[in-house]
Amino acid sequence: MKKILSMILIAGALVSGFGVYTAKAGQMEILVDKLVEKGILTPYEAQIIVAEAKEEAARELAKGEAVTAPSWTQKIKIKGDVRYRNQVEWGKGLDPAHERIRNRVRARLGVEGQVNDEIDAGVLLVTGSTDPRSTNQTLDNNWQTQDIRLDQYYIDWHPALPSDIGTMDVWAGKFKNPFENTSLLWDGDICPGGIAMNYASSSFDLGNVPTTLFGNFGFLWIDELSTSQKDPLLFVFQGGTRMDVIEDWDATFGAYAAYYATSHIKNNDSYTSAAVVAGSGTNSYNADNTFKYGYDMVDVILKYDAKAIFDLKVGHGVYADLIWNTDPSKRNFAWMLGAYVGDKKPKDPGQWKAYFEWRHLEQDAVPDFMPDSDFYGYRSATGAPAGGGTNGEGPVCGIDYALFKNTVLSVKYYYTSPIDLDAGAYDQPYQLWQTDINVKF
Repeated sequence: MKKILSMILIAGALVSGFGVYTAKAGQMEILVDKLVEKGILTPYEAQIIVAEAKEEAARELAKGEAVTAPSWTQKIKIKGDVRYRNQVEWGKGLDPAHERIRNRVRARLGVEGQVNDEIDAGVLLVTGSTDPRSTNQTLDNNWQTQDIRLDQYYIDWHPALPSDIGTMDVWAGKFKNPFENTSLLWDGDICPGGIAMNYASSSFDLGNVPTTLFGNFGFLWIDELSTSQKDPLLFVFQGGTRMDVIEDWDATFGAYAAYYATSHIKNNDSYTSAAVVAGSGTNSYNADNTFKYGYDMVDVILKYDAKAIFDLKVGHGVYADLIWNTDPSKRNFAWMLGAYVGDKKPKDPGQWKAYFEWRHLEQDAVPDFMPDSDFYGYRSATGAPAGGGTNGEGPVCGIDYALFKNTVLSVKYYYTSPIDLDAGAYDQPYQLWQTDINVKF
């Protein structure tokens, strides 16, 4: 009885006090050795107790259930990344030979807390300026300190639905992009604000093909005008499906259709090109600098992804995006075709991806303050290229390679030419080369 009681006490002490054990392992070993010397435990029994205690404590720590950690830490998630970029540009301005070299940094730090079983809340701090399409900071001005800003602040309600119905998230605040999208319409740094909803059905068989349905909705504020009630708004309605099409290749096919409807952008004299933060000025404008057209866009996205091909464990995929702005009668289409080989998101050492895509973005296909800020468009009046604008086309290609765990080296190249210039004779291409090292934690 004495031996059994001693074994229970030691096991309990080792498990509940694992933090003490790791800090004072020597004392614990001495305690066990003394019990062996007294004949209370055999050497074999002592080894079993210590080994089982370590395994149990390790499992609790992995699940965030260790009693040595405060309870609130088990409900907080912290993540972020730091990126260093070397960027070279050619053809910016009217001189085609102009070259600019910049070194740029980006840092992001996010915190999300579980309020209860159905509600999370989070914030994201980023480097950058007021530009919603860029979190970069250029290294300049004698090593001046950089700005840090609040880019996300949101509430995420995810009600507990029956498993046969699916899952749903309702977002309120300023949050990561909740829609299936490409850089043809959305710059990857934009965090829209307002209210949005994501729904995903439970998987079901459609002709023996596992299928999931999606529905997304957004009611987004673009701007708030203090002198007018005609606040620019964006409504989003999106539906889609994803199917597991080739089991041996772990392949999926996705199709998504969305309707984006803007309100109070066209001919709004309180919302001119000068009032648009990070606008490129490449859309069509009236003489008073108001937007000439609205942006009621139909967006269709197709995606195919696989982790193997025949007997080769080589990932690959193709994707396409087509956008039609229904308001103007011309210069109102945008499209993208792309493909990649390798891992879709390299993160483990040795993983890689090579990709190529062609983008065609006509002048009034999308608002000129939304698409990828690194893909340059051209102003019809002057012909000068503008970052993240419309009226441009060309290839984008690159390679990503994971040097270490969550440490990725990337190179990317843009070549953009004007599509249509009614006035101005600038027809030289714009070129951009980026070399990144990105570390996530």
